[in-house]
Amino acid sequence: MFNAPSQITREEFIKLAKESGNFNSLAIDFQHKTLQASGIGDTAHMPRSVFEPAVEITLKKGREEAASVLFATIDDLFAGSRIQLEDVDILVVNCGILNTTPSLSAMLVNHYTLRHDILSYNLGGMGCAAGGIAVSLARDLLDVHPGSYALVVSTEIMISAWYAGNNLDMLTTNCTFRMGAAAMLLSNHRLDWWHSKYELKQVSSKISNVS
Repeated sequence: MFNAPSQITREEFIKLAKESGNFNSLAIDFQHKTLQASGIGDTAHMPRSVFEPAVEITLKKGREEAASVLFATIDDLFAGSRIQLEDVDILVVNCGILNTTPSLSAMLVNHYTLRHDILSYNLGGMGCAAGGIAVSLARDLLDVHPGSYALVVSTEIMISAWYAGNNLDMLTTNCTFRMGAAAMLLSNHRLDWWHSKYELKQVSSKISNVS
């Protein structure tokens, strides 16, 4: 069963990894060194269930983790906004590793009872560039749908990226991924210019061939 997220320090991470019995001494040492160089702080969150002996990685656990981070992030975003969820016209969700049916975007549409005609997109398997691609997709959709709001949500799911084995090449994600999500609300309403924190711009560059 998925455990609620909690802060796990780097020291506690190594302690729990040893106690799990899932890693040999070489794998423990590798994770310890990688953690020290990763930049991950001691306030980062992760599900304790990944340290269960012979942990099973399931879609159910992944969806439960996704729900816990996505719902909290979206709730926080709209708690500080004058815009309501029912005003959202476009939804773009990005998660590189966890790709389920129904999709994460469908999960959000159903949870928040979003509009039946909402334009909903679920992006997966795009790696580190996916966040930028999600924003770019939302911008392109706003270009052709005037007077609209676009909600962009980005996350990675820790339990789906977890590796409980001793192949060192597979262990890096254990030390660099943590629980979390980001959400932003984009608008092309003219009056929102006065309320927005940022303005989305495109920076172009000219590349010249050098012979």
